[in-house]
Amino acid sequence: MTWNDLVYGLGDLLEATFEILPPLGNIPNIIFILIIFASLVYWMIELGKYKKKAKQEGSIE
Repeated sequence: MTWNDLVYGLGDLLEATFEILPPLGNIPNIIFILIIFASLVYWMIELGKYKKKAKQEGSIE
């Protein structure tokens, strides 16, 4: 197995993957937006917990 085989194999895999995307339309974009939004909300909640704990312990906020 040479590097060319690896690179061309990866290219063929990605090309096949990208052929699936057009029929899906806007669904992948919506999924990514929802995942990013949920992650952001989760992280903001965690930051609130860290800040509250830091205030109680008198450490750096």
